Amino acid sequence: MMRRRGTGRVAHVVEGLLRKWETGSVKKGNAVRDAWMSAAGEEALGRTQPVSFKKGTLMVIVENSTWLYKLTMEKRGIIKLFNENYSGRQKLEEIRFRIGKTDLE
Repeated sequence: MMRRRGTGRVAHVVEGLLRKWETGSVKKGNAVRDAWMSAAGEEALGRTQPVSFKKGTLMVIVENSTWLYKLTMEKRGIIKLFNENYSGRQKLEEIRFRIGKTDLE
């Protein structure tokens, strides 16, 4: 089997970049989850799950409409607490809630 010249290096570079990105997203993911739990409170543990944080907007899955309503009413306070606890560069400006199944259930 003949190997093309240079393909080994490209594969090595891509593998390194993927490893670096995965590590970075885990760190960011943990920081977002920690800040979310500090802001939303222990009561929300297991009933909510932050799933993405892009361009100042946090997407959170909630288990039912009761939790969606409760968190919507507390949104301003949660945003303030989140920003106080989040160590990342980006500040939280908006939270969007969606009803769904959390991975924590």
